[in-house]
Amino acid sequence: MRAHIRRILNRFHAPTMLLSLMLWLCVAPFVLWLTLPFFGWQGGITAVAIALLLILAACWGICLLPKIPEEANPHATPK
Repeated sequence: MRAHIRRILNRFHAPTMLLSLMLWLCVAPFVLWLTLPFFGWQGGITAVAIALLLILAACWGICLLPKIPEEANPHATPK
């Protein structure tokens, strides 16, 4: 059980998720500002929720991409 939890936590990318959260917090006021006059509060909150889902989907996609191994870096110093 511990190995399974450790494997899940090793795939967790905290900086990417934090960056996505900060991006959403910066985008949310502008989305509300643009949607409130046309759709009201319900439409604005729905648009902000959709923006959150899109940003989280992009974050999830980035986290699933495999990392480039160090051997592929041409500027790496030999060991």
